[in-house]
Amino acid sequence: MKQCTQIKSTCRTCGECADDLKLHVCSKIEKCIHCGQNHKSNSLKCQVVKSFRSELTRKLLSSINCSTSSTNNNLNNMSNSGFKYFSSEFPSMPRPQYLPTNHNNTMLTKLDDLLEKITEVNNHLSNLESKYSKFEQFMAEKQESDLLVKENLNLLSKQSGEFTKDLVHHSLLIERHDNLFIKSIIPMFEDLFGLIAS
Repeated sequence: MKQCTQIKSTCRTCGECADDLKLHVCSKIEKCIHCGQNHKSNSLKCQVVKSFRSELTRKLLSSINCSTSSTNNNLNNMSNSGFKYFSSEFPSMPRPQYLPTNHNNTMLTKLDDLLEKITEVNNHLSNLESKYSKFEQFMAEKQESDLLVKENLNLLSKQSGEFTKDLVHHSLLIERHDNLFIKSIIPMFEDLFGLIAS
């Protein structure tokens, strides 16, 4: 930031310049100001950012190596001049301070609990998916059986119409036979009985 000559602030998402980023209305369309690709300007996917970081790391490492070599040279010069190093003359270095293990343990425990809950949710979702697929299969089979029942009902209604026609036809035939029996056979029997009686 000290080396940057730009006066306005730049939005890291859309790449537009603004006097005040708090008042800036971002279009949410990602555009890198370094390479023009569709990612944020501080994204590690950007080749320009990668090369800048690697160059910075190389410079830092080289400066550390230079300071180490100069310290070693100073020590060599001192030993050549009659200086001898005795570790007993220097106090021991303080122990490194680590984060409390409880904090790490609680964080790990929380992460484990979260992973267990995510696994449970995943299992529950897979169970729901299998039940839903079974329900879909049941509904498809029910629709097929409903169509079959409907076809059978239509067939039965047609057959019942045909049976009704046959019944009417048979009742007409019976009525005719009744009429024939009453009009011809009964008078003939009456004449026969009259003849026998005489």
